[in-house]
This record gives sequence, structure tokens and C-alpha cells, in this order.
Amino acid sequence: MAHYQGRNPMSGNLTQFGEDLRPHLLRLQASLNNINGLFASCPPTDDAQCAEQLDNLRALAIESCARAGKLRETLEAGLARDAVLADETLPRWVLGRQTARLHARADSIELLAAAAMELAKLSAVQAESITMTAIVARRQAVAVQVQRDNQP
Repeated sequence: MAHYQGRNPMSGNLTQFGEDLRPHLLRLQASLNNINGLFASCPPTDDAQCAEQLDNLRALAIESCARAGKLRETLEAGLARDAVLADETLPRWVLGRQTARLHARADSIELLAAAAMELAKLSAVQAESITMTAIVARRQAVAVQVQRDNQP
């Protein structure tokens, strides 16, 4: 994240930060809407459609696993680094009005926020995949039970 100079640097910084997060927010929202839709009054009943959707979701979930692990490591390291920095150095920077260092810290924390948002997005995709898998598994179990119960 780059910080911006101008008449109102706070506004430019936050606007760009919001724009950087927007794609993650949109995908997160889409996944959550999809999960909610799975339990709506008319979930998809076409097995071929469900299988195709599930295959796509599984592929996304598998792709996201390695990235999610890296993001978790980045977050843990960054948060630990900032905690130490905040305790030891931050008050000195504020008193000394060292705005360049304060902006650099803000940039670093914004990167952590973006990583956390991406991790949330990836987790939502995984949740969507697992939820769809659970629905397919339940449908299979019910179908077999109905067949068994209807046999003479």
C-alpha cells in the first residue's frame, strides 16, 4: 500500500485501502451468499449441476490451501512484529512526530489487513466447498435411505 500526499492525505490513503480490499470483499460476499443460497427454499436439485459446481469449488479450495497457509504465516509474523514495535517504539515516534515511520507502519498494517481479508475470502471459498460437499453427502444418504425404506 502506498500512502498519498495531497490536500487530504487521510482520505486518499483510506480510499486506496478500500479499493485494494474491495475484490476480496466481493468474493467473500459472493461465497457467503452462495452458502446461504444452498439452504434457501429452492436449493439446486440437478445432480449434474451440483457435481459440476462442487468440482469447481473443490478445485478453488485445493488451490487456496497453500496460499492460505502462507497468509497465516505472514499475518502471525506481521502481528508479532507490530506488537513489539508498538510497545517499544511507537510512543517515541509519536512524540518525535516521525510521520514517515508512522506512515510506513500504517502501510505495513494495511498489508496485514489485506492479507487477513484475502485469508477470509479463501476460507469462505473452502467453507462453500465443504458445505456443498455436506449437502451432496446428505442427499446421497437420504436417497439410499428412501430406496431402502421403499423396498419390500
